[in-house]
Amino acid sequence: MPQVGRHEPPTNGLNLVPFSSMAGGWLGPLLMFWLYIWGPLRPFAYPAGDLLPGASFAVVVAACLALWWLLPRGYFELREFERTGRIYRRLGVLLFRRFAPNGDFANQWERRANPHFRVIRGRRSAAEFLLRTEQSERGHLVLFALGLVSAAYAVQVRWFGWALYLSAGNVLVNVYPILLQRYTRSRLRAVLG
Repeated sequence: MPQVGRHEPPTNGLNLVPFSSMAGGWLGPLLMFWLYIWGPLRPFAYPAGDLLPGASFAVVVAACLALWWLLPRGYFELREFERTGRIYRRLGVLLFRRFAPNGDFANQWERRANPHFRVIRGRRSAAEFLLRTEQSERGHLVLFALGLVSAAYAVQVRWFGWALYLSAGNVLVNVYPILLQRYTRSRLRAVLG
């Protein structure tokens, strides 16, 4: 039985739904796209030929991955227009938050079993959570960049269906989580004031 007053992440399995949706709905197809580009696993209905990008493409991928380390500290600071959170609410971030991993539904479900469960239990955990939002945003930015490059390459090889799918998935799997992290920081900064 969980201890009262102790912070425990939701372990109810409800988080598997959004995680598996993201993995199966976007990360899996992203990997499949590159396996099709590679060639040996390309379906017979696809055009034959060598579609692999040149060696210089490795520099582009490396630049995307380097975002993890190269983002300046100032990137994570909120701009004036972000501080109220109004722009994020207008963009539908609250609806996204309901279904996100560790979002509203998952937390409400956890509180049914453990009424004392709280993600943030005070100033210290709020400050720790601020760092978690930055790490999450950093990861989604790297994935966003890789998705953007992949969609652009799909356009280059004229696989427009793939480009559209990867772009739409990129918005849902990476852009909205980035917006959610920034919205959460605006709320936490107001509390920590």
